[in-house]
Amino acid sequence: MALITYNSLLDVIHARVTSAAHLRPEVLPVEVGGETVHLDLPQARAALYERPVDEVLRREVWRRAVALGQHDALASAIGSTEVTGWVEAVVWLALPHLRRVARQAAGRLGADRRDVESEVVLAVVERLAEVSVDDPDVGPDLLRAAGRRGWEFARRSASGGRPVEDIVAVADARTAASTEDLWELAISRPDRPDGLVAPLRLTSRSAVEGARLGELADHLGLREVVHRTHRPHRGPRLGSVSLRSTAVGR
Repeated sequence: MALITYNSLLDVIHARVTSAAHLRPEVLPVEVGGETVHLDLPQARAALYERPVDEVLRREVWRRAVALGQHDALASAIGSTEVTGWVEAVVWLALPHLRRVARQAAGRLGADRRDVESEVVLAVVERLAEVSVDDPDVGPDLLRAAGRRGWEFARRSASGGRPVEDIVAVADARTAASTEDLWELAISRPDRPDGLVAPLRLTSRSAVEGARLGELADHLGLREVVHRTHRPHRGPRLGSVSLRSTAVGR
């Protein structure tokens, strides 16, 4: 029987980045005091969260990691094989904050923690493509984006709201219920060689159908014909017009 090793997206990311079974970046080169310092990933993450925090080193770690992550994202987008895993590594550097957001948001608002984890990871990846490495606040920017996304998702879940997955289906359903449905104009007339010999009489069974008949008459250039049918004098009925929807179930 196969066992599920992990039940958390954040645990999976941690295992992938730290496992020797995966080719992942091992060293982050950063510029500190005019010198290049090579930090392994645990050292880089320690520089972000351990006290006391060296703010200069912290900013440089985020700046360099984000730059490498953006390079990897671009390489992946163009189908390059030179992808070194820095997008995933940036998420791993943010893991302590992501875990805290997922735990607190899910715990306080009753959302599914696994769903919140997916949202915060997605927020980091999306924001990674937008931030500037020249921004000294680039790292906290990523963390704030993840925090906002996680709490907003948890609040929607708590209020019963859910993301709409099939936008096309929703749009089609609204269109089917609107007055913009397609309609067919069916004309029957006597089997006579001279065709209709009296004004065309249009009838409707409701005010809504009458309005649609008017719109259709305008579209077909029959407004004057319809107008003449409203005169008090009515000739013999020699034909009929019916209007029906082409929508299924009408």
